[in-house]
Amino acid sequence: MTGKRNNHDASSATAPILRRVPVKPLYSTTLIRLVGVFGITVALVVAIATGAALLAGRQEAVTSARDITASLARPLTEAVARSFNSIDVTLASVADLARESGLAGDAIDLVRPVAQRLVFTPHLRQVLVVAADGRVLFDSANILTGGRLDVAATLEDHRRMPRPLVIGIPVAGRYIGGEAKAAGQSLIPVSRAILHSDGAIAALVVAAVNPEHFHGSFDALRMQSGVRVQLWRFDGILLASSDGGGVSPGFIPADAALFKSHLKASEMGTFIDDDHDGVRRITSYRTTLSWPLVISVGLPMDRALANWRANVANVGWPVGLVTLVVLGFTVLLMRTLARRARDEATLRLSDRVLANVSNGVTIADAQSGDLPLLYVNPAFERITGYSAGEALGRNARFLHADEADQEGLDAIRVALAEGSAVTVKLRNTRADGGRFWNQVSLTPVRNPAGTITHWVGVQRDITNEEESRAALAAAYDDVARYSADLERFSFVLAHHLQEPARQMRLQAQILQQQTGNGGRGDGGSGPASLIIDASARLIELLRDVQAYLAVERHAPKGAVGSAQQALESAVRRLEAQEDGWLEAVPLPHVALPQKQLDDLFEIILENAIRFRHPGRGLRVRISVVFDEGKWRFRIADNGIGVESCYFERIFVPLERLHHDTERSGGTGIGLAIARKTVEAAGGRIWVESDGASGSTFVFTLPGA
Repeated sequence: MTGKRNNHDASSATAPILRRVPVKPLYSTTLIRLVGVFGITVALVVAIATGAALLAGRQEAVTSARDITASLARPLTEAVARSFNSIDVTLASVADLARESGLAGDAIDLVRPVAQRLVFTPHLRQVLVVAADGRVLFDSANILTGGRLDVAATLEDHRRMPRPLVIGIPVAGRYIGGEAKAAGQSLIPVSRAILHSDGAIAALVVAAVNPEHFHGSFDALRMQSGVRVQLWRFDGILLASSDGGGVSPGFIPADAALFKSHLKASEMGTFIDDDHDGVRRITSYRTTLSWPLVISVGLPMDRALANWRANVANVGWPVGLVTLVVLGFTVLLMRTLARRARDEATLRLSDRVLANVSNGVTIADAQSGDLPLLYVNPAFERITGYSAGEALGRNARFLHADEADQEGLDAIRVALAEGSAVTVKLRNTRADGGRFWNQVSLTPVRNPAGTITHWVGVQRDITNEEESRAALAAAYDDVARYSADLERFSFVLAHHLQEPARQMRLQAQILQQQTGNGGRGDGGSGPASLIIDASARLIELLRDVQAYLAVERHAPKGAVGSAQQALESAVRRLEAQEDGWLEAVPLPHVALPQKQLDDLFEIILENAIRFRHPGRGLRVRISVVFDEGKWRFRIADNGIGVESCYFERIFVPLERLHHDTERSGGTGIGLAIARKTVEAAGGRIWVESDGASGSTFVFTLPGA
């Protein structure tokens, strides 16, 4: 015994008492902030420097792309201008030939000279000479010669345009007037006016320009540098485009920035915008000096930035990864430092809280074989009377060492074996030998690997609660016993009082026979008749009271009754009514004894008969539906009805709403018996009425 005590003293001397351990912070808040500022600053400097370099590279790539498109637009514009100059010269020479040949006839012969000129202008497919009235005087393709052509719009363009050469809107087909439209073929109509000496238009020289002449050179540039080249009329009509355009000649962009804003500001320039096909491009444009034409050269932004994006992938990702690593390391270090500071603060706060809570708290070492206590708070000392020095290093079983066979201890042993939390009630002994009830909650504390390292126990002195609970349970037992005795006495009393009442009625009947005149005096009913009526009513009342008390004494368990049979039995027992007074659907079987079911239907039907309306014939309608596992019965009559303020009172025992002699039959217990019968079976009963046109009794019963 002495050796064990010495071991205990040694454990007490070395065991930490947490509420007395001074805790010094390892890191200061200032150090945590400096670490965070330094790490974030380094990461930001690297990110900003890299980002600035990448932005500068992007701007350089955009500038280079602008220069490329601008340098391509200039020679293309000059080449297009030369092509249209040659077209204008060719048409001017044909116009001179036509004027010399005369325009009065139906046709002129220009086949040979025109053919010679077309050899030097391969981009012209066809040349026509058309009189002002639409007569085709000459057609190099020999399609419309001698025919007519609608040139009203072209004549109007010549009168409106200041230039002698008018460039028309592209149309489908290979030749003007050709009926067969070659798939994918188109032409650009151009015309030059032949004037009279007075300045009036005498005829037109019309040519079909082949757009493929421009497509070829445009597509070569597209294949070489990825640009899209387009030739536009000044009013926004597409004349020719490289294959990458995705649109055909004659296309009119609905909302093109080129024609909406840029051409209005300058005849040449470069801009960046989303094109009509949704692609963002760097576009350079120029206008020809001689003709109302615009050349646009657009380089997709994706292609312009392709090399820059490759540099971003090669440089940006490593730099970004380094930045993230620096930030991650900084955040990790700050979180570690902050967690340590927070743990220290939490430890101090927890120690102060545990020192001031009203419940006893203990911490036991789960790594030691006997679960010695490492910590007890002051509340534990107050509850048990043991000081920390007396408790630390010992297993908590010393609180119940003389009563080790308690039921709660078995639950604790199971919880310790399974590693689960448990709450039990134990009878413990204080240091002074006094007994107390202790509510003990044990909770395991696990390390990150899931191993239990400690057990935390919370003790609460519930002696007063247990004593109060025991006193309350005894009081409930007394009340239940008194209630059962009272119910049994009432049932027996109701049964035994019926015999004196029957004797009173019998003796009154004998007295009535002996007097010969019914026991009547000079005025009104005689005493014998009154005694007979009163005793009969007393017998009926005692019988109903007995039936009311018997409902709960014989609760329905597993019984099955036929509602149809109960209805038929009730109709037979009641007095006969006029024909057709009852209307009912076939009724089901329910979970209620047949006798109680018979009484239930008889009570409700008798109530309908007793309170029938004097001014109309009795009508009762019975229906039933199955809803949520129960049968819901509805028994509706056309009687005097019930006002809403009495919906609950009619089910109260001995509650009678009518006291007139005609309706005074009954004891006022019938509907109370009905409610008790239905509720004992797990159902519900209520009444519905407007107070004038009748009543409907609704009740539910479980299905059989």
